[in-house]
Amino acid sequence: MKKYESLFQPIKIGRVEVKNRIGLAPMNLNYTREGYVSEQQLAYYAARAKGGTGLIFTEAMRTSEEDTRRSFYDNLHLWKAAHQKGLTELVETVHYFGAKLFVQMNIGPGPQATSKKAGLQPRAASPVPFQVQKDCQPKALLPMIEKGIIYYGWKGETPREMTVEEIHTETEQFAKSAKMAFVAGADGIEIHFAHGYLGHSFLSPRFNKRTDQYGGSLENRMRFLREVLQATRKLVGDKPTVGVRISSDEHMPGGLTNQDVQKIVKALEKDGLDFYHQSCGTEETMLYFFPDEDGMGLDDIKAIKAAVNIPCLAYSLHDPDTVNKAVSEGMCDMVILGRPLLADAEWANKVSEGRIKDIAKCKRDLWCLVRLLQGLPSRCTQNPDLGRERYMPEYLRGPSKMSYWRSNL
Repeated sequence: MKKYESLFQPIKIGRVEVKNRIGLAPMNLNYTREGYVSEQQLAYYAARAKGGTGLIFTEAMRTSEEDTRRSFYDNLHLWKAAHQKGLTELVETVHYFGAKLFVQMNIGPGPQATSKKAGLQPRAASPVPFQVQKDCQPKALLPMIEKGIIYYGWKGETPREMTVEEIHTETEQFAKSAKMAFVAGADGIEIHFAHGYLGHSFLSPRFNKRTDQYGGSLENRMRFLREVLQATRKLVGDKPTVGVRISSDEHMPGGLTNQDVQKIVKALEKDGLDFYHQSCGTEETMLYFFPDEDGMGLDDIKAIKAAVNIPCLAYSLHDPDTVNKAVSEGMCDMVILGRPLLADAEWANKVSEGRIKDIAKCKRDLWCLVRLLQGLPSRCTQNPDLGRERYMPEYLRGPSKMSYWRSNL
């Protein structure tokens, strides 16, 4: 449809060409089987690729056994060879249905973990607990927190300060996991330093009170992230596509600001970064993480895009007109959709065909998130097929060319 033609232009991200400007956000939906790719996950990602989405981001994959032990949620793992087998299956499936696959990699849960959930004291940049802000929570989530029906509290447990030796160990392990992803055939990887997780706690002056080389100035606070990128580049080379996800503003007094993020991404660009993927807020300010309305983060992504020369991917837009405006007016290069693609796997196809009225729209009731925070597989009140795609034959992969074995290194 001509009105939305900007959304269906190809884009180069690093050396990877994506067929359009629509991506699937990295979301943990609790479909994993003890860290391994499940049949449900294969079908879930297949449905979004078949639905016309150009770029698929996996949920955050854990890059070390140590941080996996600190996590309550059942994320995918990628720190031993056995984990590569399922990832290769996922790569083949997504490619079969016409999309590209980027693996999001999370270096650890950080201050948002708790010993009550995982049995181990969380670790972070410094011993600073998170504090949920009641006035910065989505309308649908606030009563769930107050009623205590989800695993979510107002104040986090005090983490212990991560040692320099642990930082170096996690950096080395991350690079090894990145190489595993590319050996398995992934088109790109994303370093996840957003949302208040372990990596974010180093970037944020609110959480990072260290007095060593990893704390204090912005240069020191971004050192961990830069070392992760540099170690990854050293191991995989300069050809594979590597990006980063950082919250574009923490929205907390004394927290990470948009101006900080502009400087961080500019520094990473010099280190060989291929793209920036926006998120916003943290678990403390979940309203910005899961906005109640479209466009809350557009000023942020526009400012970051103006500061760098790499593709900038916007987050959390729902309405096709808003998505189209963001791309066509140059506020961002691509939009990564989360909840809209849970509600309707065919979102991209319907927009390209002009069937806007046929789109099953997300109601922002956050039932998908509530289920996750209860430790259950995600469901959607607007899409009865979410969570049962594995029973639907149209999402089974057919014969594919034997090109998947080639490493992207």
